[in-house]
Amino acid sequence: MSSKKSDPSVFVASGPVDPGSVAALLREHGTQVVVGHPTYHNEETIGALVERDLCRAAEPGTRHTTVIVCDGTWRADAPDTNVLEAAEGAARAAFAKLSDTSNVQFIAVACDGYDGDRTPGKGSALKLIFAEAAAGDVETVVLADGDLRNDMGQWRDVYEKVHAYHRATYPGQPYFVTARYARHFVDASLTRFIVGPLTTLLGTYVPGGISGDIALSAEVLQLEVGADWTEARRKYGTDISTTLDNIAAGTKIYEVYLGAKLHDVTDEAKLSVMPGEVIGAALERLKFWEANGGLVSSAVQEDGALGMVEPWSSEQTGIGFIDPGETDVFDLDSRLNSMIVDYHDFEPVLDEVLSPAEVLGLGTRVALLRSAARDDESKIPDIGIPLERWCEYLHAGVAYALKHDDIEPAKAALSYLYAAACLDFVCQRFHDLGLRTFGAVRNAASHLSVPPDLAEDFYEHRVDGVAQELALSFFAGRGKLRALLEEPQDHGS
Repeated sequence: MSSKKSDPSVFVASGPVDPGSVAALLREHGTQVVVGHPTYHNEETIGALVERDLCRAAEPGTRHTTVIVCDGTWRADAPDTNVLEAAEGAARAAFAKLSDTSNVQFIAVACDGYDGDRTPGKGSALKLIFAEAAAGDVETVVLADGDLRNDMGQWRDVYEKVHAYHRATYPGQPYFVTARYARHFVDASLTRFIVGPLTTLLGTYVPGGISGDIALSAEVLQLEVGADWTEARRKYGTDISTTLDNIAAGTKIYEVYLGAKLHDVTDEAKLSVMPGEVIGAALERLKFWEANGGLVSSAVQEDGALGMVEPWSSEQTGIGFIDPGETDVFDLDSRLNSMIVDYHDFEPVLDEVLSPAEVLGLGTRVALLRSAARDDESKIPDIGIPLERWCEYLHAGVAYALKHDDIEPAKAALSYLYAAACLDFVCQRFHDLGLRTFGAVRNAASHLSVPPDLAEDFYEHRVDGVAQELALSFFAGRGKLRALLEEPQDHGS
């Protein structure tokens, strides 16, 4: 690590980080809270985020805080320092205007993998933060994505309230805080369709199980440090892996209402890779916990009750509804291609995981969609993946992975089916908003939003409400999963 003498509380390393070097700075500072931001090409947003972090952390009465930016943009073979420079510049500007900086420091490091493993991805950045924070004896780690535009002071206040409440109410017990907020209806589909339902298979429904904005106690850090960091976990599967491991460990889990997540909506390029990593990590964790305690089998028994997280409502957090606004990243034709053009590539694994009748029905619907999508004036047809059918797809995928001890076919099949279910969900929301033809959606793609006077009700009932109904329906229908698990091994689904 290196520091500039003009700002003794600002440390920047543009190169591989030696394990333990960040921890040493944390201990020297007496850090109680780490606020960590994994970044990748977030040079446009990270500066303002860092400045908001530091100004909030410098307020009287705040626990000693270190803000860490862990950047995956910089690579040994492509040393891009734009994010690190933006973060450092913002930190120096913040320290220059603060009158008292005794309880805050800033660290920015490049993350070209960690501790000898050069797997790129968000998980590697978080592994570095977790390991160094644990070795640095911190009390809490707060994580937030590097593209956030929210008022982090409000969020930090909520996390501090939870910490104080938990330590007073459950002394010595670990805690894990997830977020609930409105996210644009074309965003966060993995949370709605994959992660939320799959958390129920370990006995507790965690709606925010892939949120990048979480808080972990010192005890949970030890769980993370000792975890098996697979390739999928290091890339995009870290959030779901952390969530499932904490359910299995019996960690006290809170869900806090934070209004809205104001950030860059996930683009199509990331959507082409991310689902498989998340699904693969989820299936791997379900396999692990079934093999180590039979937790999935226990959760799907008929008399098994579904546990729930402890929710903190808007009244408790002091944050009201925030409209996610509009986005221009939704590409209807790309989503159509992921269902229509890719169908034949995925047909072999669909045949392996689903029943013949399901595959036949899906193929028929794909053919109808292909025909209709050619004409802007055509009404968007029913893609035919209501909640009940999607639950059956998920049951089949999980059953295949557990019975055959083989994640790859199930991961591939569910990746395709997820894209189809996501398109179905979004098209239903277009219908709610009066966008009923392919042309209408294409024309609105550059400014997709919900009318402001309808937004709060729309996101509560037509987005979050649907996601919760899906997860609870998936758990309620667990008898179908149990039946699939009990069928002879040679049955494909």
